[in-house]
Amino acid sequence: MPVDDKERGILIPEWRKEEPELEFTEAQRKRNIYARKAPLRVMPNDKKQSLHLKPVSYRTVLRVRPEAIEVGISMGEGVAKYLGIGGGGVIAAGLFSLYAIVPMLSVSIYLFLFFLIFPILFTLLGIVFIRRAFFSPSDHPALFNRKTRQVHVIPVKPLNFLKFWEKGEPGKMKTYSWDNVTARTYRRLDVPGGTVARTETAMELLCMTDENPKVVDEMVSLGMTGTWSDNSQVALWEHIRRYMEEGGPPLQPGDQLRKINHDKLPEFPPEVVEAAGGPALTEEELAQWTRPQE
Repeated sequence: MPVDDKERGILIPEWRKEEPELEFTEAQRKRNIYARKAPLRVMPNDKKQSLHLKPVSYRTVLRVRPEAIEVGISMGEGVAKYLGIGGGGVIAAGLFSLYAIVPMLSVSIYLFLFFLIFPILFTLLGIVFIRRAFFSPSDHPALFNRKTRQVHVIPVKPLNFLKFWEKGEPGKMKTYSWDNVTARTYRRLDVPGGTVARTETAMELLCMTDENPKVVDEMVSLGMTGTWSDNSQVALWEHIRRYMEEGGPPLQPGDQLRKINHDKLPEFPPEVVEAAGGPALTEEELAQWTRPQE
């Protein structure tokens, strides 16, 4: 039998209607599919309200500092290797199409030049995937500082399609008040490998400014993707909420840090790190919270 929200521990209902409160700019609607979709679940503005009975971080926390936690985005949960494989496949398709049009040289140079655009486009697209997979940051952390009640995000910077020689660089850090951020979960239809369609869920961190508290300034795909249910995303947001509002632990019993290449993580400015209490805690220091309960 299907498991309902009550059995999972979710304390807020599904929404499944148009966005009730916030506005998205036209630029956001063009580059982010979730800005055009109705949310599956709307996190309450009242951050004192509990959302889930069982908060868990699900290996989304990258680092824990004395006064802050850094949470990764869905791209950091292992998508890079699939992008790299996909990029190699697209480049192979480009080379095959180039081989296929070579005979056109004996027919017409103009016909050959016309069809040459397809191998070029395939190759450039494949290089974009490989740049994102191997020459870009391994994750884009969002830092939640409960002492300053600020949220610092490092957005994903779009890659220039034509400048294939450039490495992926992180976007410019943005800072928001904890009171001006919220979250939504969404459903999307995914077709992995172009075969079987499946429905996945995602959580977007929506950030607003003091000047425009109802207009979304930045969207971040926080945490991880999920299956048909958004249980894992709601549990993660409850973990963050308790940490920021109630002095909750940085990690729950049984939680683990996300295993990722920290050498490729974007670093926050020294003043942000200092405000967060300094260097990240070691896994030995985190054991007091992560040790499974008996």
